[in-house]
Amino acid sequence: MKKIKILVFLWCFSIAIACKNDDNSPFNPVDALPPATQIGAQTFGCLIDGKPFMPSRFGQNVFNTYLQNIDGDYYFGMHAPSPDISIGLGARKVENLQVREYDLVTLKDGSFSGGINKGLITVPETYLGVSTNDSRPGRLTITKHDLQNFILSGTFEFTVLDNEGKEIKITDGRFDVKYTN
Repeated sequence: MKKIKILVFLWCFSIAIACKNDDNSPFNPVDALPPATQIGAQTFGCLIDGKPFMPSRFGQNVFNTYLQNIDGDYYFGMHAPSPDISIGLGARKVENLQVREYDLVTLKDGSFSGGINKGLITVPETYLGVSTNDSRPGRLTITKHDLQNFILSGTFEFTVLDNEGKEIKITDGRFDVKYTN
């Protein structure tokens, strides 16, 4: 009887090994984000604490980007809302955007900022309390700025503290947009 139990166990074990499922490869959340392009594809995505985020494309509060020149100073805003979370990048009174890296700090004249908020909001300045600051800077990298076709592409990342002091990590951010001016 003992030999039969061992044979049955070995048979079941060999069946289990033979039935190995190749679909068990781990899911990489970055793969769920839109591709990093530079054609004005109107894409935006990032990971929020390791989970994929893409903005809503329908309804009143849809993804939008602007870059405006007012008396020689540029104002930049990118609003990426979903029903639950909104992410924003912004700048005020800066030089025209160039292909380079920018620090995301406290939003003030001459600086760039990033933020996250629960729910729908419409202007980057309302991200107070959950936005980058001078002691916790993030990074915005412009990889393409096509002035003739109004295309802006780049990457971003930042970490903010929510109102309870918990870190929220925004990583692997990417966008490829056509902006209004």
